[in-house]
Amino acid sequence: MRSAKVLVRALPLARALFARRPARGVALSAHQTHWLAMLLFAVQFPLLPFVPLWIGLFGMLLVGLRLLFLRRDRAHGEGPSRPASSWLLLVAAMVAGFAIRQDFGYFAGRDPCVAFLFILLGIKFLEARSSRDGALLVCLSGFLLVALFFYSQSLLAGFAALPALLLIAATLQQLTVPARRAAGLAAWRSVLGSAGRMLLQGLPLALLLFVFFPRLSAPLWGLPTDRSAKTGLSDRMAPGLISELSLSDAVAFRVDFDGAPPPARQRYWRGPVFSLYDGREWSPLPKPQPGRFEPAGSAPISYVVTLEPHDKPWLFALDFAVAPPGPAAPTGDDAPDSTLALLTRDQQLIAPTPVTQPLRYRQLSVPKASFSAGDGRWRTEEIAANLQLPRNFARTHPRTLALANELRGRHVGDAEFAGAVLSHFNEQPFVYTLSPPPLGAYPVDGFLFDTRRGFCEHYASAFAVLLRAAGIPARVVTGYQGGEMNPRGNYMIVRQSDAHAWTEVLLDGRWQRYDPTAAVSPSRIEMGLGGALPLGEPVPLLARLDSHWAKGLQLAWDALNHDWRRLVVGFNHERQRSLWQELDLGRLPAWQMTTIAILIGTAWLGLLLGWLAWRRRRRDPVHAMWQTLCRRLARAGVAREVHEGPLAYTARAARRWPEFAAVFDIVGEAYAQLRYGPDVRAERRAAERRLRRALQVLPRARQLARS
Repeated sequence: MRSAKVLVRALPLARALFARRPARGVALSAHQTHWLAMLLFAVQFPLLPFVPLWIGLFGMLLVGLRLLFLRRDRAHGEGPSRPASSWLLLVAAMVAGFAIRQDFGYFAGRDPCVAFLFILLGIKFLEARSSRDGALLVCLSGFLLVALFFYSQSLLAGFAALPALLLIAATLQQLTVPARRAAGLAAWRSVLGSAGRMLLQGLPLALLLFVFFPRLSAPLWGLPTDRSAKTGLSDRMAPGLISELSLSDAVAFRVDFDGAPPPARQRYWRGPVFSLYDGREWSPLPKPQPGRFEPAGSAPISYVVTLEPHDKPWLFALDFAVAPPGPAAPTGDDAPDSTLALLTRDQQLIAPTPVTQPLRYRQLSVPKASFSAGDGRWRTEEIAANLQLPRNFARTHPRTLALANELRGRHVGDAEFAGAVLSHFNEQPFVYTLSPPPLGAYPVDGFLFDTRRGFCEHYASAFAVLLRAAGIPARVVTGYQGGEMNPRGNYMIVRQSDAHAWTEVLLDGRWQRYDPTAAVSPSRIEMGLGGALPLGEPVPLLARLDSHWAKGLQLAWDALNHDWRRLVVGFNHERQRSLWQELDLGRLPAWQMTTIAILIGTAWLGLLLGWLAWRRRRRDPVHAMWQTLCRRLARAGVAREVHEGPLAYTARAARRWPEFAAVFDIVGEAYAQLRYGPDVRAERRAAERRLRRALQVLPRARQLARS
């Protein structure tokens, strides 16, 4: 109902957009229509991976239809016509809106709105007739181009936007000239070259605004959250979930260490913690309580995490965090933003909202394998939750319970029992594999005694269940283990293939980390996934240990993309303040910084205009004088036609102003001699002097218009 109301309210706007009205401006020529089509294709193409297939095909088909209709009109010698009435196009827009609503299941969100604009652009192009419609299409193209960065802010997205940005400038240039003078596609080099020069001339001003324009500490507005799947850890854990995730080469986050990175055995990046178990699936506690940070100790590790969006609220940090995450570039006078994430009792960092955009934060951790469980009434409830097993556990998992009782009878101490379970995994023929056989209704029993083949989630789950069956509180922790240093950028890449699960056991008032995967495959911890799996396993391309050219290229590209994210996309309020302090500008008041920015911009514009004027005069002073005359007469009411030569033009001007007929005759003859006459230096100098004196005699445009 809400989406239907949104569409009904949008009806007057769509009616105004497509309603028949008197055309304003000159009619679009075939050349201008071709330039608009090129612009629309350039704007639509980068969005194809982010919109449904039928949306992309339908939107680009509408643009192609306009070109087919234009070709039909030119073949029959007719002028440009509209292929359909405005009401028919309005109906098509409404039908497309309802189809998008049915496809996405909702309408008020980023994805359906971008898809709707994608189609509206093609519908508007079908009914465009005048230069005013062309200008509106250019504006809508700019909105759709910005929508690309809703989905990706990578360097590749920036490169994909460059052709569309260049064509926006070129198309605007073609729409501002008379239709009969618009350049065709054959002159694309000249038009795009002119547009490129204009963009390069404006680049210093854009850089000036980038550095000096104030950045807000929070976005000015927000988009409704779309219910779309993101790659990353889930808020549930069941057999097979992490092994499927480990087949992905996608980047989870990148880490810039202030010093040397920790060894591989200490790279446990903590994520969701699961305490509730229903016999097959693990889930977190419903209401996590606030926790306490670990003391920093003598050697804390400082680093900056660039987290990719995963649509979940948790942040990742090395075990264990000693301070809340703060700004990636602290300004010195601002305290760290403690509201960026809260720490729970189980040492999770939980953000107030899901991470839907790339996030950079600075973190401080101390490498430990245990932390204090604390005290108070929450500890009693926490122990009870981490001892819980399904009610019918003894009936569904009799062999698991028998194994726990057997080991418990030989090992009374909790730490000794945990070590005995690890020894059991190490001594029995268990296999670490990405493709374990399916388990039945009772997965722990089936894994421990039947298949004995599993991934990290199988071992962590079975270990925790065995300890709970022996009366020892235990839980499962998921996150990432390891990471690869990129030698081209000196930072660490943690991929989805590094996803991992381990176990925490409550011993002597402290939660102690146990990784049963290390008992079966120690190389997983030291060498990563590629060094742990048996031969023939489907190891992701970038997780392999062997160096190859494809991986080298990918690492080089990732380093460029990381610098782009860090220096450009991540240039937020804190980094701007830090840069101002480095430039010794942070102490200046706002009005002085504004004045400096205006002076720099004005100086650049002055230099640019002066250089253009000098270049024009130096290139052809005769042509510059002729253009000055043409502009003066055009402002006075006598504009030069495209086909009109200098003698015919000055003759027509002489008929309009007979009192200056002799002057116009001198101007026409002198310019024709200089442009088309023989190259005799003395004669050319004399003709140039006559032309300059004649132009000095002619009054200004305002006086000519009055006479």
